[in-house]
Amino acid sequence: MHTPINRFKRALCEGPVQLGFWLALADPNVAEICAGQGYDWLLIDAEHGPQTLPGIVEQLRAIEATPPCSAIVRVPGHDPTAIKQILDLGAQTIIVPMVETAEQARAIVTASRYPPAGERGLGGARAARWGGYPAYVAEADAQLCIVAQIETISGVANLEAIAAVDGIDALFLGPADLAATHGLLGPANVDALLDLCSDILARIVATGTPAGILSRDERLVQRFLDGGARFIANGIDSFALARFAADDVRTWRARIARLAEG
Repeated sequence: MHTPINRFKRALCEGPVQLGFWLALADPNVAEICAGQGYDWLLIDAEHGPQTLPGIVEQLRAIEATPPCSAIVRVPGHDPTAIKQILDLGAQTIIVPMVETAEQARAIVTASRYPPAGERGLGGARAARWGGYPAYVAEADAQLCIVAQIETISGVANLEAIAAVDGIDALFLGPADLAATHGLLGPANVDALLDLCSDILARIVATGTPAGILSRDERLVQRFLDGGARFIANGIDSFALARFAADDVRTWRARIARLAEG
């Protein structure tokens, strides 16, 4: 058996814009439900929230069982051990947060690739299906997709250099942290943040590197869609559940109140 083709990586350069959804609740049932709704990709967020390695495996299994949806894992940080562990679980696409320099980007690629191109230790475990993919070590790097997340002043300043690093396949904006690091938090700064993100997108597109974003602000996601982004997300499981529950409560409280009024 051959190592599976990374559908998400291939789709970055061909076909329609890839629509995604964020998994923060760390629950394989939620992953399975969302994977069946027609999303192109789901992101398992191991930077924030209660993710564990066994939990990530179960979410990967749930998503992989529902093609053509692809799984992406946002790793906790730049630690080579954490990157190796998540790749060994079977993740083919990772997003790495807080990438600020080309040197950091090169170190991330080195930690993710097998020798001689990198320094990832052998021991593929589930990624190689325990020997079921006999050529995994030789084939893994070609199917690896590394997305660098740009979310700080330094990251923005160095984004062209980061995009130019061999092995960085896409750049992803983190608008919340961009707002924080640029002093643009709060409703009064929404327009300035929209303009900042639009300018950053234009610079990314100019490099020829695929760009992506997650934001619950539909105006920002629409700007990215119009501006040439290749992958977008507008939803997070925890916020979607909270919004649905709040709307449901309001609806039924209003009906109960009308009934009480006679």
